[in-house]
Amino acid sequence: MATVMRLVCGLALWLGAAACSVKGVTYTPLGGEPSDGGPSDGPAVQDAAVLVDAAVDDGPAIDGAPAAPGTMENPARTCAELQGIGAPSGAYWVRDPRDGSAVEVYCEQALNGGGWAMVANSVRRADGTTLAFWQFPHADRLTRRGTPAADQNYYQGGLYVIGREYMDVVVDLQGKSAVAAVMTATGIDPETMKLETPMKISGNQSLFVNQFASGWSARDYDGDLHAPYNCGAYYSNVAQHYGACWAYSLGSDADGDASNPDAPFADNGVGPHVHFGVLNEFGLARQPGGGDYSQVQRIARFTRW
Repeated sequence: MATVMRLVCGLALWLGAAACSVKGVTYTPLGGEPSDGGPSDGPAVQDAAVLVDAAVDDGPAIDGAPAAPGTMENPARTCAELQGIGAPSGAYWVRDPRDGSAVEVYCEQALNGGGWAMVANSVRRADGTTLAFWQFPHADRLTRRGTPAADQNYYQGGLYVIGREYMDVVVDLQGKSAVAAVMTATGIDPETMKLETPMKISGNQSLFVNQFASGWSARDYDGDLHAPYNCGAYYSNVAQHYGACWAYSLGSDADGDASNPDAPFADNGVGPHVHFGVLNEFGLARQPGGGDYSQVQRIARFTRW
């Protein structure tokens, strides 16, 4: 209370008051005289600078306004909660429903009803850096990589553990986008990355089977259905969900390049590719001069819980 009174007194002095007192101590503006000109053994006289110091040093700090929802200090429950208060697409902090800890995610608030958190985002890069981004080992399957933004390569595998609804989005080279599949799962095996009780709500069947409902592989882990081959190792060491093998790849081509026998499916490392059947189904453009598997601008997977 004394601190509050000092702050009020300081404001009064700043507005032009000649003096004010708090608990027997008289305060005057900087350079002012004692308020009543009394003798030196009267109440102590302090100037406004001392008042400010006293307000800072005396007692606990006064709490300000609470942080906005979606910050690390005040994480939202979900991206859907943020959408409900008008938050646009972007990076926010939400609570992990398992332990309440704060987790930074990218929230997609416009597509398919909004309220989605981004799990994976593969973006075409002419400099050939996208393929390398997706060549991580099995040990990194639940980690977070990259920057949470719509135009950046990004992976947040830990969201598979809490996700229940999923959406895959494809953006072609002309910038046209389509929701290629909407799916659900009751959970995931964190070791094999196999989704539990997968169901397709809508979208392309081949994409659902190969990139959601089957298995997962990386360069050092074979969990797909294409025995005896490892889809991840065969197709440029890209770590992702596979069946036998893919309707889309986050980093590899499948039209072989005989001139590059050491990396026949790398396609200069530019990144995401989609089978023409998926593109045709949603009216998306194929790569000019490409084969059955076309470069696209972006492939993204989102989840809700």
